[in-house]
Amino acid sequence: MGRIVFLNPFERGAISGGIKTAYRHAELLAEMGFDASVYQPEGVPSWFETSAKVLRSLSAPAPGDVLVFPEAINGPLVELARTKTPATKVLFCQAQYYALFNAIPPEEFRALFDRAACQSALAKGFIERVLHFENVAVTPCFIDRALFHPREKTMQIAAIPKKLPRETAAISSVFRLKYPEFRSIPWAVIENKPEREIADIFGRSTIVLSLPFLESFGLVPLEAMASGAIVVGFHGHGAREYATAENGFWFPSDHIEETADALAHVIRGLQARDPAILKMLETGHATVARYSKDAAREALRALYGPMIS
Repeated sequence: MGRIVFLNPFERGAISGGIKTAYRHAELLAEMGFDASVYQPEGVPSWFETSAKVLRSLSAPAPGDVLVFPEAINGPLVELARTKTPATKVLFCQAQYYALFNAIPPEEFRALFDRAACQSALAKGFIERVLHFENVAVTPCFIDRALFHPREKTMQIAAIPKKLPRETAAISSVFRLKYPEFRSIPWAVIENKPEREIADIFGRSTIVLSLPFLESFGLVPLEAMASGAIVVGFHGHGAREYATAENGFWFPSDHIEETADALAHVIRGLQARDPAILKMLETGHATVARYSKDAAREALRALYGPMIS
């Protein structure tokens, strides 16, 4: 049986949902009996735990192998993408807009890869319309409910400001100035923390401020819902796949004051045990249930099974 190798030649400390998803997909494929691994020369990432097989070096691709490329094709991946091999090449495009800015022009992608896959229907449409791939597969993310779950709650706002630090600072400032009665409520600002610690912070927080940017899907809001937090903030485009008025308070990324207002509204609602706010927690859990391991497992089998059988 051929190998499925997710190419991930990034630094061990590089933090992104795309890196984590590649590892999670390799884990699920291995559980199903496929020879799946992740190629990462520096070794296993330092910020999350994984059971995936990790390759520090890459042997020559053989017939029946599948090489899964990220959309960030730079460095040694450029030559490998352009080199003819007996392996099947799959573009796993987890950030469709970032695929436009690489060492390989996006005009070349269609000729270099045999298949394309992504995480959402929104990304699928873009890749088919703009990059001209046909029959793009959707291999969805899943949420680890054993890791992301509610803990004993305290009234606090958790935020990961990495992608939008200025917007985060602006929301915090408007919130502090406009609602001085809530200045004592702590903010748990998350920067470069391990996944397990993030899950613990989300699980103890009542609100998670959503701060994605140009996403194809958006894991963080779903992880927040699974953790029993109300999501307030930006949809970042990708979260539109699951974002509704019933499972969070969603805004475009220029709605700074509106987001601060929604934070105050949720705090008041939680303090008063507003039925509408409590119902939102239930709806969030129902939303997360759609993104299960079983759904991801079957999509992965449908995509990769025919390639190596």
